[in-house]
Amino acid sequence: MVRHILPDEKMAVDLTRLSEKGQIVIPSEMRKKMRLKEGTRFVVLGLNDTIILRRVELSAEKRDLRKIIARFRSTAQKSGFSGREIEQMIEASRKKEKRD
Repeated sequence: MVRHILPDEKMAVDLTRLSEKGQIVIPSEMRKKMRLKEGTRFVVLGLNDTIILRRVELSAEKRDLRKIIARFRSTAQKSGFSGREIEQMIEASRKKEKRD
């Protein structure tokens, strides 16, 4: 179902329901049109009886940083470091960056 809200703007409207686990399904047609994929992040805004989901995109820098950290963790684990040791190394590296 499509409703016209503003001139030349269309807003999709559909029904969904809340699951026992508190999950809401975004209808397939909307997911496809908005190119939403599993893992897409949203900020949730609530006021009275209205809930708004707004997609949140990570900046390119944050995506790159996450990739770098993931590679570092993988290499460290292959080298035999424990999860705790990896966290300590990351924290030490962050502190060093702040000083420099």
